[in-house]
Amino acid sequence: MKKLFETWNDFVNEAARLKIWSSRTKITIKKPPGAAAVIDDTLALIRAIPSITVVNSDTDQLASTPGRAVVELEFKFIPRSSSLARDLKAIKHDILRVSTLVLAVSPVQKMVSSLERIQ
Repeated sequence: MKKLFETWNDFVNEAARLKIWSSRTKITIKKPPGAAAVIDDTLALIRAIPSITVVNSDTDQLASTPGRAVVELEFKFIPRSSSLARDLKAIKHDILRVSTLVLAVSPVQKMVSSLERIQ
């Protein structure tokens, strides 16, 4: 029983140190002809990036074309290091690498300007 309480206390202490942040960015995704679920599949790949916990999206219909979708992303993440700017730069790089269909991600400065601490 003592070991159970020690493990529980360790868990509670670690959760107290955990910080979750939210940021926004725009990405451009190539939509090949006949590919119906490109945006959903790309968002699933982004959700799989380590440290990202939640991804919400909204497609910008005015900026999108039949061959490209412009998507506004809001994502929540757990910092990887002591520098949020460095973490956002790494997240941008990771988003660009999840799929060859991701053509562009807005600058890190846009992500930094929309930073908000959630927890």
